[in-house]
Amino acid sequence: MPPAGVAVSAAARTMSWMRRLLAVSLLVLALPVVAHAASNPIVAAAKRSASAKSSTFEIRAATAIGGRAASDVSGSGRQRGSAVGMSMTTRAGGKATNFDAVLLRERGAYVMYMRSPVLQTQLPPGKSWWRLDLSKGASTLGIDFTSLMDASQSLAPLEHGIVATKRIGNETVAGRPTVHYSAVLDVKRAARAVPAYGKQVAALERATGIRLTRSTYHVWIGRDGRITRMRVATPTVIGSARGTTVQTMTFLSYNVRITIAAPPAAQVVEAG
Repeated sequence: MPPAGVAVSAAARTMSWMRRLLAVSLLVLALPVVAHAASNPIVAAAKRSASAKSSTFEIRAATAIGGRAASDVSGSGRQRGSAVGMSMTTRAGGKATNFDAVLLRERGAYVMYMRSPVLQTQLPPGKSWWRLDLSKGASTLGIDFTSLMDASQSLAPLEHGIVATKRIGNETVAGRPTVHYSAVLDVKRAARAVPAYGKQVAALERATGIRLTRSTYHVWIGRDGRITRMRVATPTVIGSARGTTVQTMTFLSYNVRITIAAPPAAQVVEAG
């Protein structure tokens, strides 16, 4: 094991990376909640998408401050149930950093495994992955991950936040024909109507700096009746600077054979 000081520093760095990954991870895991905010046919597409046993996707979260690019997170992933695996690249300040993340439920708790060249120097020889128990990290991040991820399987909360929906037209996405819709959501209205959801929204705002109010979601639905792409722009606060993060998720396939497993125990260090 590394010296205590090294372990503490590594844990702090891991928490910082967790904050960067948070918005991306929640976009993946909370799809049923987000998409159900609109009326038919988005409701039907969300239910059909949520019923799939697995999916593969591409994802991007681009943040701009004062109209200028501040950071960009992009990559690909796979999901089966509440298990998610992602290979991503972050770009900020002219530097690019690669990382892999695996989110799993183990013995009733949600955990994240993370690997990145940035963190490698903090690990002892032979180790390559950090393991973070999200339930233990909740107090630092300000989020009850277990509650949040369980609630993401419900299709109820944002029904109360519907403001308007609109069919925009036919478009080709990832080489496939789709129909493009937009849905305006009042997140605060949904939070007031569903107290448990309101607590989650408040926790997310504290942890990420995002102030969730009224947002426009864009949803593209394929001929299979499932969501092909989803995009939303949300306000972001970095330090005292305000900006916008645009998150885009494109589903490449549904119901394909996927295996998501924890890294070998011998390669893992627990982030304390």
